[in-house]
Amino acid sequence: MDRPTIRKENIMESYGILALLPAAIVITLALVTKKTHLSLVIGIFVGVVILCGGNPLTAFPIMFRDYIIPPLTSESNIRTLIIIVVIQGMAKMLRITGAGPAMANAIKRIVKTKRGAETVTTVAGFAFIYTEPCFLLGVVMRPITEAYRVTKIKLAYICDSLGCNMAALSPICSYGPYYVGLIAVELAALGLPGDGWNVYGEYWTHNFYAILAILLVYFVCITGKDIGKLYLAEKRADVTGRLIGPGEVPVVPDNPEDIPSDEEKFPLRNFAIPMITMLVVLLGCAFWEGNVIENGVVGAFRNCTITLDIICGLTAAGLSSVVVGACQKRFSIIEGFQKWLDGCCVALNVVLILVLAWALSSVSGALDLSGVVAGFVDSIGVSPSIIPAFIFLAGAVMSFATGSSWGTTALLMPIAVPICYDYGLGVGIGAAAAVAGGLFGDHCSPISDTTIKASMASGSDHMAHVTTQIPYAVTAGVGTFIAYLIDGLTGSLIVGIVVGLAIMIGAIMVQNRMAVNKYKDYDFDAEIAQSGDQAETAGA
Repeated sequence: MDRPTIRKENIMESYGILALLPAAIVITLALVTKKTHLSLVIGIFVGVVILCGGNPLTAFPIMFRDYIIPPLTSESNIRTLIIIVVIQGMAKMLRITGAGPAMANAIKRIVKTKRGAETVTTVAGFAFIYTEPCFLLGVVMRPITEAYRVTKIKLAYICDSLGCNMAALSPICSYGPYYVGLIAVELAALGLPGDGWNVYGEYWTHNFYAILAILLVYFVCITGKDIGKLYLAEKRADVTGRLIGPGEVPVVPDNPEDIPSDEEKFPLRNFAIPMITMLVVLLGCAFWEGNVIENGVVGAFRNCTITLDIICGLTAAGLSSVVVGACQKRFSIIEGFQKWLDGCCVALNVVLILVLAWALSSVSGALDLSGVVAGFVDSIGVSPSIIPAFIFLAGAVMSFATGSSWGTTALLMPIAVPICYDYGLGVGIGAAAAVAGGLFGDHCSPISDTTIKASMASGSDHMAHVTTQIPYAVTAGVGTFIAYLIDGLTGSLIVGIVVGLAIMIGAIMVQNRMAVNKYKDYDFDAEIAQSGDQAETAGA
């Protein structure tokens, strides 16, 4: 979604505590009812009623006219929606042509364990560092994780944790240049030299949430120390082979007709051809659009429209799978193209969720939710050395309520950078704290577009993903808050990270032990009998 820079001077009338109500309603209803669409609609309507002075009759048409329809006029939003559509088309063709089983069989020659499959998935995230890894990582690695009985929500956690956080540290995707642009504005306002990239190193090393959340993924996947209901889900998969729990409904359900027979053998080229096609087309478009000859590789990525290039790459990959299947006489070209279109149409459920999430973000903006939190940040009377910790905390609350990391960062940056600079803490530290706070919500809020995309890519139930991921995000958030405190009090970046990391890992170990004790005698047979749920299974 387009997220314009929000400056304090542009903040409109504040509705005070009422600004919190729509987001609070959505999050509460979503967590209680597990109905994302319904929760979003109710929250949006309540927010518009507040804006209309309490008149529900007036609010109903205004809700559509001013908040639901306008996000669809944004070119950036349209590109995001098209990506979601074409990636589902590609995913369907990969399943139909047996690309997943072919790659899984190849991986099995190297990877022999479930933890190995999870670790390979985390490493594969670096292959998509030029964009949010959660987009492509889930689709590409899903067949492999399924083969080793990794649950859908575990894959969603991996994709989500790596997605926004890797992107925030990457200089060659949309996140990096966006944050640098915000920093550049503040440098100019302070009369300091530079274009933002001159403090990128300081920003990168102090982005504690991104660093700790990524490290946590690796720790969990390597050690198998799952916590809470994700531990139960992984145990269920090990015992029964069921990759989704009772009552869970994938945000994009699989069509059984798309799943090839276990007896059929598929050549590795069924996977390799579309993947190579995707990367060649994507990178080719990026280098052409960004003028790699004049700007170099990094400059090309900074100047291209990466979402447009991703659309081209994903579309090419899906259509190349059509050609692969037709050449193997699995279907005709026309039949294959229709199958690709059918796969694209499956994504409409996710499209609706995103449109409603954007509408809620607009309503929250009109109510000045960000301004309420920003006022708190401006008014806190704490020691200057620990200001970054409280900037992070305020950003975490704001981003979880709004689901927008970019919007949160845009509002906090004009506050965080001048404050930290005035107190001699550094421009990069202030910028990093603002970004880190935004990343928290982007990582785990049920209305965050990144969280929604991770659910889609992994084939998981959206609210099951949210509720099982929040404990990990909160644990990383606590470690981040402490890291900022220690860094501020000691002036040592290394000590801050080490202490934050130690506390985070210790908390995970304790929570894992609690989960082991809680679910050690869990009766899965009784669960199946009670629910009657026909959940997915996958062979090891």
